[in-house]
This record gives sequence, C-alpha cells and structure tokens, in this order.
Amino acid sequence: MTELEPKPDLLHVSLLVSEIESAHEVLRHLDEMGGTVHPDSLEVTDAVDAKTQVDVSDLTVKQWQALELAYRWGYYDQPRKADLADLATELEISKSAVSQRLRAAESTLVTAIVTASR
Repeated sequence: MTELEPKPDLLHVSLLVSEIESAHEVLRHLDEMGGTVHPDSLEVTDAVDAKTQVDVSDLTVKQWQALELAYRWGYYDQPRKADLADLATELEISKSAVSQRLRAAESTLVTAIVTASR
C-alpha cells in the first residue's frame, strides 16, 4: 500500500463548527463508541474570518487524551473544576505524569499556534 492509498482501518473526518464544544461532543461520541481519535490539525476562525491552521500531529495520543479530559472536566476553567489529582485518578497515572503530559502538549500547541500565525 502506498502512502497515498487510503488505509482501510482509518476514517478521515473534517469538522466545521461554530463552537468548539460541538467538536468536543463529536469526539466524546466517537470515544464512547470505542473509536481511537488522533486529530491531525485544528483550524481556528475568528469573527472576521481570519484563519490559522494549526498542526497538532506532533501531539501523542496520550497527550491528546490528557488534554481532552482536562478540557471536559474543567481543568482549564476559571475557577478550575478539576485538578491534577482528578485527572490522574481517571487516567490511572501519577499527578506528575499528568502534569508532564499537559505541559508537553501545551508547549507543542503554543509552538504550533505561534508558528502558524507568522
């Protein structure tokens, strides 16, 4: 199979949503159905239609799972609705491991966003 041929066990999906929660809802449903999701890119559009495409393919599956869980559980809310201990319990890893995954993922995303915005 060449690189250009579709892989039979993969489904490529593109979503265009007006609110990020809609995309998270789709990801939650896929997760509930037992699907493995690995996003390749994220495109953010502001009110004036300025677009920036962000490559998230450098995130590992574990980093993406930690980010998704942190977002869904309110770790990034002000005030926080979940802490590292909550996330660690759910992921069945240590608090320091969750912290490291989130920091690595956040660093990757910030780099991708700043690089894409240039």
